[in-house]
Amino acid sequence: MERRSFIGTALALAQAQTRTEAAGDILVERAAAGSPHSGKVLALITPHLDDGPIFAGGTVAKLLNEGYSGYFIRTSNDEKDSFRLTPGETVLANERDTQAFLKVMGLKQAFDLGYRNHLMDDIARVEIRARLIFLFRLLKVDTVLSYDPWGHYEENPDHYVTAQAVEAACWMAGGNLDLPEHFAAGLKPHSVSEKYYFARGPQLVNRVVDISSTSAKKLACIRSCRTMVNHMVKDLQTSLAERKLRIPALDGPEEHAVEEYAKATFQARDAEIGRRHGLPYAEEFHYIGPDPALSEYVSRNAVPL
Repeated sequence: MERRSFIGTALALAQAQTRTEAAGDILVERAAAGSPHSGKVLALITPHLDDGPIFAGGTVAKLLNEGYSGYFIRTSNDEKDSFRLTPGETVLANERDTQAFLKVMGLKQAFDLGYRNHLMDDIARVEIRARLIFLFRLLKVDTVLSYDPWGHYEENPDHYVTAQAVEAACWMAGGNLDLPEHFAAGLKPHSVSEKYYFARGPQLVNRVVDISSTSAKKLACIRSCRTMVNHMVKDLQTSLAERKLRIPALDGPEEHAVEEYAKATFQARDAEIGRRHGLPYAEEFHYIGPDPALSEYVSRNAVPL
C-alpha cells in the first residue's frame, strides 16, 4: 500500500498506569516498568496485514510488554497486495504472513473478516460494526489500535470504512439494547474505553509513544509481512528501472531487500517522528482515553457493596 507522511498537533488526555509526560500540547508516553496493564486486552484492527506493524507496531509491542494480551482483527482479504501473484495466491501468501506476524509480535489470535480488498465501501457499515461488537464483547477488549475515523485525505476505502466501523462499535458494544441476542450466548455489554488512532495524512496528534525499546521488534514484524513489503520493493525497482536507475542494496535476496527497504522507509520515518519529540524512535496517534467526567465524584463517594 502507499504510505503518506504525517502532520499534526493537538490536545492531551492521560491514562492511569501509563508513564507519560507533557510536551507542549502533546503527551509523550514512555515504557512503563513491570506489568501495569496485566489483565487488559488490546485489539489491533486494520483492513490490511501491514497497516498495524507499520503504523503502530512499536506501540503494540510496548503494551504487550506491559501486561496486555492482544488480538489481531483484519477486515479485508488482502487479495490485491502482492507482486505478480494471482489474487488467490495473494490471499494465501498473506494468510501465511499473518501467522508469521502473530508469532513475531506475540498476539494470541487473528480474526479475518474476509471482505474484498479495495471494495469495502460496498459493504454495509452496520454489518462490519455488528461483527466487531461481537468480538469486543467476546474478547473483552479494553483498547483498540486502528485507523483514525476522521483522518483527512484518506484515499483507500478499506481504511476509512474499517475506521468508522471500529469507532461506532467501541461505543455500541457497551449498550444493553444493542444486539441483545449476544446475551443469550453468555456475552455481556462491554465498551472499549481506550483508542490509539493512526493516520496516513494530516491528523490531530495528541499522543506520541516512545518506541525506542521496541523498535527492533517492530522491524521484525514489518519483515514478517514479506509478501506486501516485497511488493513495495518490486514496485520501487520497476519505477527506478524506467528511469535507468537502480539501488544496489535492493538487488540481493528477497529477505535482505525487504529488511533494507523497511529500514530505509519505515524505521527512518519513526526516527524522524522521534527527532521532532526528542526521542530515538516514536509513533504518533490521536488518543482517546477513558471518560474522566465522574472519576473525582466516584473516588469521593463510592463505598464497598
